[in-house]
Amino acid sequence: MQVATRSFNSRLKNFRFISNLSVSEKLLRSGVLSIKDEVRRALQRNDPIVALESTIITHGLPYPDNVKCAMDVENEIRQKGAIPATISILDGVIKAGLEYEEMEYIGNVEKSSPVKTSRRDFPYVLSKNLNGGTTVSGTLIVADALGISVFATGGIGGVHREGETTFDISADLTELGKSQVAVVSSGVKSILDIPKTLEYLETQGVFVATYGTNQEFPAFYSRRSGSMAPYRVSNPNEAAKIILSSKIMNLHSGMLFAVPVPEEQAFDEEEIHKVIQEALEEAKKKEIRGKQITPYLLRKIWEMTQGKSLHTNIALIRNNARVAAEIAVQLKNLENGADSQIGRKDNPDGIVVIGGSNLDLCAKLQQDQIKLDGRMHPSKLSYVAGGVARNICEALTKMGSTPTFITAIGDDKAGELLTSMMPKQMKDKSHVLRGKNTAQCVIVLDSKGDCSHLLADFDIHNEITPEIIHKNEDIIRRAKLIVLDANISVESMGTILKYATEHKIPVFFEPTDVIVAAKPFETDFWKAVKIITPNINELYFIGSYLKILPSERECGSESIEDIARLAKKVASFVENVIVTLGTNGVLIARKASACDTFLTKPQNGNIEIRHYPAEIVKNVVNVSGAGDCLASGLILSTLRGLPEEKCVSVGFSAAKKALKSSTAVGDDMFVENLEDWEDCAKYYVVETEITELNKMPHT
Repeated sequence: MQVATRSFNSRLKNFRFISNLSVSEKLLRSGVLSIKDEVRRALQRNDPIVALESTIITHGLPYPDNVKCAMDVENEIRQKGAIPATISILDGVIKAGLEYEEMEYIGNVEKSSPVKTSRRDFPYVLSKNLNGGTTVSGTLIVADALGISVFATGGIGGVHREGETTFDISADLTELGKSQVAVVSSGVKSILDIPKTLEYLETQGVFVATYGTNQEFPAFYSRRSGSMAPYRVSNPNEAAKIILSSKIMNLHSGMLFAVPVPEEQAFDEEEIHKVIQEALEEAKKKEIRGKQITPYLLRKIWEMTQGKSLHTNIALIRNNARVAAEIAVQLKNLENGADSQIGRKDNPDGIVVIGGSNLDLCAKLQQDQIKLDGRMHPSKLSYVAGGVARNICEALTKMGSTPTFITAIGDDKAGELLTSMMPKQMKDKSHVLRGKNTAQCVIVLDSKGDCSHLLADFDIHNEITPEIIHKNEDIIRRAKLIVLDANISVESMGTILKYATEHKIPVFFEPTDVIVAAKPFETDFWKAVKIITPNINELYFIGSYLKILPSERECGSESIEDIARLAKKVASFVENVIVTLGTNGVLIARKASACDTFLTKPQNGNIEIRHYPAEIVKNVVNVSGAGDCLASGLILSTLRGLPEEKCVSVGFSAAKKALKSSTAVGDDMFVENLEDWEDCAKYYVVETEITELNKMPHT
């Protein structure tokens, strides 16, 4: 993989005009810094961010374990409600946040030949357009310039053993003394002199505390070092308060929060001490020193422990990432004031779902079809919780997210039953209305599980009024994504979209049904809608309302190519059009590639269309919630920063869970139970200007 960059001479020319700017602006305008869209949005919105170094990828772990570990660490951070920003250098450009392909490229060191980049190495690597893995000190410089306050790593460098004669002291320590960034690590690497390192950190004015129940400083592979830290903090809130206090004092020095390795992966301190001593003696005999000593020792320890040290290393890095994300979230809560905790502490993904909740009576026929002649039809009857917005919210909840759900329910028996079926965290913003009937729907399924007839009483959906929306303004305006179904009134939808426009919050719209599919476009703020998921009939209705498609058509006659033409026209209005095709999968039209996230700002160019066929699922139990679970998978993976092709993979996996469940949302939806979270769904590029579909699958 190659990254398009400007020549060094052109950067130098630009630099002459920007010498009075801040460091980050100077880097950006000169072309030396590139910020991933996900990270840029988080910086603009003051969302929690965790910086990550890249020498773990380039010099710490073997390929491909390094790339998998890096992706796992980023996902740990996203699941805690923060945004990861992996810092590295590609072709002489500092990258704040890596796409998967970039991480894969730099992780394959035989191809990328990365330079281990500390403070002293930046000028050389940038001027030569080289690739680089940033060390702790290198990452601190970039994080500090960008205003990222929290940084997670495995272990920092320190004073090497016999440092009093060799003067071998890591630049990590001096950089910590002058960068206003909090580092979360498992102490310093066990191969170093820990007591001398702690003394040196004190000299540099670095705040040091252990994190947890023990004040003994951890020793990377083991939980005990024999040295005591000056302080101890027990939770993210305590750590965040200390970081904020340092900012208020404007101390401009860093902090170290030392997190012991999880006990189940920790080494016995005596056992690992013997291994390290033997590795050090061998390195001394081979006269290995300088920047080569740490990679050599880590590799030697891996060999001597038969790979156990690698598993310990990965476990502590992931654990540190989780802790760092929790601290970053709490820090932003404190910085933004106590009221912001409503939207961030309980809803780290920042998803607000607004729409209908129904009590559904499902009747599954035991014969092929209904005869409308008054006869009785033997069926299996069951009450299930339903409603598009409610289903999406429940699926997100079962995936491990904690969305805020705004809906209206009656105070009748149906409402009591529906409320009892909801997960606890979905009830907080459910408005129970006196004297109103809870929305109910009778769903008749044929013997194959397909929906045959629907009977509904949805009047209460109109009670999700602008007044209710106004009451929840504080929560809505802090959302990272608003999810709407079409059950609410046009007036209420206009109020929500106005908030979304004012606060630059993207909106995900599920059209729900044909006759209400165009509701957002009846408001003045429809451009806030960035993603829509219509089926083919809803797509056609939207196109007709926008007057870009004919008002009449023969239903069911469209080929994939015909649908692509319709979707392409609608995509000139909405940035991301995701057409659900049932057993045929999904078709996506947008000005972006399959490698881009759905929230990537569209570039000036042609609308690209891709068809993702669905896997055939046997022994289907129920189809009623498959589309809503598909949407939930798309929503959560989008907010976790995954590209389109991975989002579709996650969405398909969630839909398969629903198809195998007797209820609309299955019980095994948690992220780790979803298959294909890391896979890319296969797609076909659809060329709308030719008569044949390109049949070459992309992976």
